[in-house]
Amino acid sequence: MTDKRQSLEDDLMNYEDKWVAIAEDEERVVGSGETPRQAKAEADANGYPEAALFKVRPFGKYYVY
Repeated sequence: MTDKRQSLEDDLMNYEDKWVAIAEDEERVVGSGETPRQAKAEADANGYPEAALFKVRPFGKYYVY
């Protein structure tokens, strides 16, 4: 595993059950919130309008899709 990927995974540990926005280079979280809209607004305010959004699922739970 690369250092870049490990760094992002370590960052995501702080965002359990939250929506996050990550920078285009996929190295860091640039926004977060209870909703995707909040995460996007924080990313925009931090200068990252093209950030990717996703939900960090609760740890220790399994989902079947």
